[in-house]
Amino acid sequence: MKKILITGASGFIGNFLIEEGLKRNYEVYATIRRSSNIDHLKNKAVKFIEIDFSNKKNLNSIMASAPKFNYIIHNAGITKSLRKKNFLETNYQYTENFIEAISFSNHSPLKFLYVSSLSAVGPGKADFSTPISIPDVSTPITSYGISKLYSEQYIAARSDISYLIVRPTAVYGPGDKDFFNLVKLINSHIDLMIGSHKQALSFIYVKDLSRLIFDLLESSINNKTYFASDGNIYNKTEMSDLIAEILRKKIYRVPVPFILVKIIAAISEAVSKITSNASVLNTEKVKEFSACNWNCDISPLINDINFKPDYSLKRGLTETIEWYKQKGWIK
Repeated sequence: MKKILITGASGFIGNFLIEEGLKRNYEVYATIRRSSNIDHLKNKAVKFIEIDFSNKKNLNSIMASAPKFNYIIHNAGITKSLRKKNFLETNYQYTENFIEAISFSNHSPLKFLYVSSLSAVGPGKADFSTPISIPDVSTPITSYGISKLYSEQYIAARSDISYLIVRPTAVYGPGDKDFFNLVKLINSHIDLMIGSHKQALSFIYVKDLSRLIFDLLESSINNKTYFASDGNIYNKTEMSDLIAEILRKKIYRVPVPFILVKIIAAISEAVSKITSNASVLNTEKVKEFSACNWNCDISPLINDINFKPDYSLKRGLTETIEWYKQKGWIK
């Protein structure tokens, strides 16, 4: 059996990467922190490796004693934080520590795949004339995006590692708590319309993302970067409309001007620092809400691995909402 190591395995996307690996008969290893909740993984044929990415000496020792992996998927990281500097530390510095430990072990995998983000590049042209594409100059607008870009640049500069970088757009699916906030709001008949500007949005269902990641690993392709979406463009109300249709709810659209959103986000950040719980709504997120064009070009994925999403937005939302209902998250 081929061996694969997946970091960030206890999180939303990581859980589906594990499922895909097991489905393809890999011997799956998953890195976890001491504080990780792995209750949902205990009944799966997964071998766990406890890692502290901040401890270089310990990390070197662990990777040196670990098996030789055919593939490594580096999915660990944070998407929200109480302090902006934490993005660089967790998403960039820990990635550097991890790759140095892999190099130290002399067990370099056939491929190292980094799960980055569309945020590493930033939004496309506001006139919607073209989608975001690989040759575009990266201009991230958030600390999260900057941390992801720095990691990408570090990985690409290494001559001792065969890498792949995948930049997913907004990922949704069962178990995603951030996306659940939108579903919960619409289930209460409310849809908040932030700003009056037009937007071109893109999404990808988590199972399609997991599948294309493994297809890339199993391909002959190395040292290349890809955007990942379902290939469609959506306006700012299409997802909400579909969620309302699936839930069979009438929704009331409440316009929220940006100035009010900024005030709420600032208050939310202040409260987060008191409670030590990072808020979904923050000043960084407002920057993403205000951007017009999040459409990305996935033609390289189509050309290289013949990628075709299995899930339309409606099918993916239907499956996700059914999961929320089964788990008792919504009624």
